[in-house]
Amino acid sequence: MIISRLSERYLICLATAYAITTAVLSAFSESRLDLYVSLYILEYFVITLLHSPLNPRSQKILNALGYTLFAVFTAIVALKVLEILFGLRFS
Repeated sequence: MIISRLSERYLICLATAYAITTAVLSAFSESRLDLYVSLYILEYFVITLLHSPLNPRSQKILNALGYTLFAVFTAIVALKVLEILFGLRFS
């Protein structure tokens, strides 16, 4: 089966990357949700960049999603920095 449409390849690559990440982290008995979310967000950005350009409507939706995910990633990093610098626990 040859996947010819860029959007189909994009979704399959994204789903495969998420599945592999989940399997590897589960194999290492990782239980921190922030690690899972951070890696998923990073994978999203890398795979989205590798599969662009998509059609304008899809690109607009992915850009909006990207801004939201970047804000979530920034919040996770900020909380980790506060935890390291001041010893605060947010979990």
